[in-house]
Amino acid sequence: MTKEGRKILVNLEKCAGCLNCQIHCSFTYTGTFNPAEARIQVLRGKTTRGITFTEECNLCGICARHCVYGGIALVEGGQG
Repeated sequence: MTKEGRKILVNLEKCAGCLNCQIHCSFTYTGTFNPAEARIQVLRGKTTRGITFTEECNLCGICARHCVYGGIALVEGGQG
């Protein structure tokens, strides 16, 4: 995802599906620890895996800062 000179890079191989990114995003924008309210959504089914972003995502980087496994990275300047 790219916007305003920022880019979010996703590496599903490193994503552990812990939802830490969703928890921090939801708390930042809604004041609740509710993954369903986050601007990032981690899909972690038996046959389906992925990370998507809602239209409300502003590429603030909260998800990347709190991703302990390196599955999400914020790149300034859109490089990467």
